[in-house]
Amino acid sequence: CAKGKGFSIINGQRFDWKERDIFCVPSWAWHEHHNLSETEDACLFQFNDLPVIESLGLFQSRELEENNGHQMT
Repeated sequence: CAKGKGFSIINGQRFDWKERDIFCVPSWAWHEHHNLSETEDACLFQFNDLPVIESLGLFQSRELEENNGHQMT
């Protein structure tokens, strides 16, 4: 997290984060990110191995359909 504070829900479990925190989301896990401030931006940097996953023919993408696309915690 480069700026701000918020939380992520990863496979139904909430993880709080703030500036300078680092966390890893498994590529197969349902995940969503939320900014806790209504007035300040939150900035998360993302790194992934998408080119490798696509080259190996392993890429999958699905949207969560239930609960308006949000996980239950």
